[in-house]
Amino acid sequence: GDAIVGFLEQGASGAQLGTRFAAAEESIAHPRFKEAFIRAAARDATTSVQLDPRFPVIPVRGLVNEGSKNFLAHQAETLRRFQAEELTKEEAQLEIEHFWAGALRRAVIDGDVETGSVMAGQSVGMVKTIQPVKDIIEELVQQAVGALAQRGARRGE
Repeated sequence: GDAIVGFLEQGASGAQLGTRFAAAEESIAHPRFKEAFIRAAARDATTSVQLDPRFPVIPVRGLVNEGSKNFLAHQAETLRRFQAEELTKEEAQLEIEHFWAGALRRAVIDGDVETGSVMAGQSVGMVKTIQPVKDIIEELVQQAVGALAQRGARRGE
């Protein structure tokens, strides 16, 4: 809640809370996916790495796992094959893009948190329990109201 207030004070029109709600009771995410969030620290959520600017990678934040490590190795091998002229630039780009095809579904729906794509924001470290959406919203509102009250008290309001 405090972070949301901070973002709004900086001029944002909202805040994206996908990580928090992915771990909600009502979320269709697999229990292992939700548990991965509960175990994670903020530093465990890193942005996807692009090894070569000629082959852009869509930047997403996710938990480091065997899948993300394998993606780096796959990129390196694909670059080697491109440099050896075994692949055209277009073929290499497709090889890199197709690596993660279906990986998010494998993690979220199938529960493959070892090799699937476990997308999570850095707020993942704040996810401590699986709660109903109603409780999450109430908690966020209470935190935001508390943050606003503290800011008002500091300004003498």
